Amino acid sequence: MAALQQHWKNLSVSLADAILTISMNRPKVNAMSFGLLTDLEQAFDHASKIDHIKGVHLRSGLGLSDMHERCVKRHRPTIDKFVFDTISRGATVPLCCSKPVACSLDGHALACDYIAIGTRKPFRISVTELAVGVPFPTIPFEIMRH
Repeated sequence: MAALQQHWKNLSVSLADAILTISMNRPKVNAMSFGLLTDLEQAFDHASKIDHIKGVHLRSGLGLSDMHERCVKRHRPTIDKFVFDTISRGATVPLCCSKPVACSLDGHALACDYIAIGTRKPFRISVTELAVGVPFPTIPFEIMRH
């Protein structure tokens, strides 16, 4: 697993009892970015191909600061690629994994087979991007509806 950790700089990856745990490694809020979503796609592809991995535990969330930086630069092709390609691929990658996927929820839990929600109160589940005017891609939004 040490080689894998070097390969995915935005993820902390561990394997215990045949469960691959994928945690974001992006301090301060561990939010999704272009690099993280790309790493997630590769990590789930790896989990699907390795026989001794029997399941995946994912911990995630979307980074509004990363999205804001892209919008401030006003480079439309970069924004479009991130919103309509990268986020959509990152959100659907658990659907394509051949192993069961569980998610520890402290944000979105798109396309996971099992979801564990904490006991802290108050607790809300929402699409926070909409509150600050960030466009939300169709594919992840459709996944949330189901």
